Amino acid sequence: MNNVLLELALATLVGFAVGLERERAKRTRDTGALGGVRTYALLGLLGGVAAVADVPGLVLVGLAVVGAMALWSLSRAPGATSEVAALVVYLLGVLAGEGQTTAALFGGLVTLGLLTYRERLHRWSAQIGEEVLEAAVLLALLWGVVWPLLPEAGYGPGGVLRPREVWLMVLLVAGANFAGYVFTRLWHERGLYAAALAGGLVSSTAVTMSMAARAREAPRAWRTWAAAAGLASVFMYLRVLAWVALFAPPLLGRVAPALGLWALANLAVCLGLARSGAAGADELKLKNPLGLTSALVFGALFAIVKLAAYAAEAWLGAMGVYVVAVLSGLHDLDAITLSLAQLFTQGSLEAGVAVQALLLATLVNNAVKSLLGYLGNPRMGAALALALLPGAAAAWAWLRYF
Repeated sequence: MNNVLLELALATLVGFAVGLERERAKRTRDTGALGGVRTYALLGLLGGVAAVADVPGLVLVGLAVVGAMALWSLSRAPGATSEVAALVVYLLGVLAGEGQTTAALFGGLVTLGLLTYRERLHRWSAQIGEEVLEAAVLLALLWGVVWPLLPEAGYGPGGVLRPREVWLMVLLVAGANFAGYVFTRLWHERGLYAAALAGGLVSSTAVTMSMAARAREAPRAWRTWAAAAGLASVFMYLRVLAWVALFAPPLLGRVAPALGLWALANLAVCLGLARSGAAGADELKLKNPLGLTSALVFGALFAIVKLAAYAAEAWLGAMGVYVVAVLSGLHDLDAITLSLAQLFTQGSLEAGVAVQALLLATLVNNAVKSLLGYLGNPRMGAALALALLPGAAAAWAWLRYF
């Protein structure tokens, strides 16, 4: 009985919240002939009662009644938002009554957000433009159609080449390009930095590749692109420290000082670039939302590095750990960090070798990102290299005296 009461309360609460927004909107604009708080709260409760009663066909009868109300409202006033919201509230009430409380709460919050931020959403859609919609559809096709069709099995020596994994790298770069494009169109530098930080949670190298491509499109805003790439790298250090803390805690105290210095140096350079080089709207006009060429190049490099890393480990044995660290650092740090942590935990690798290999991979990864930045714009590459120097000195000292 208690569960039933909670489900009905949630169904009513969802309708009440949506009705409150509709009543507020009605005072400023025409939102249709449907009512406000009481009407929507009762519609949510109706859906909950129809589900709880468990009478065959009762949910469909209630849906038909709400649909008839929506049609009546449409005949009396223009617009369909309130009518669609009424149908959604009823169906969310049904979900709550059937015990799907999390889904009902999520749906209610999404509905409330879409209604509350109506004006802002309209402004955003006007700003985005047709090229963004076309790029979004293409990205969705590349992700939802092409990616699932690719084989997951490994090919080549040792089965290290996995088409689906390589294509995922392509999608990550294309997604970073798209996010940076959209957020830059909406919020200029602030949006770009937000997109870079989010992309840094996945692949800071992919973000740097994306920013380098943007630097070729709009070279006068090189400080902005460099700052965004540097911010993504800050998250890279935090990711590495998180993996070490989770899978090899004894190594954390040995790698944290060097990685911490690297992160602080990167952050300081990024803040300096962001403050000294605010780009104007004209300088941030981008032409290519997806940047598929740079994404495909990144995917090809990823595949080549995986093959080279496998060959080095097979031919060089123990010395291959350092070679693999260098090769892995060419594209990413997650794989080498997890591999070293697991080998250390299993007793197959000494702590000193693991720390040295990890710092070496980090050094190489930073150098690669500086080179990528240089290819986009020489001054961008120099700025990223400046962020690399303090960390490089710390890594050298660690490798020399550890």
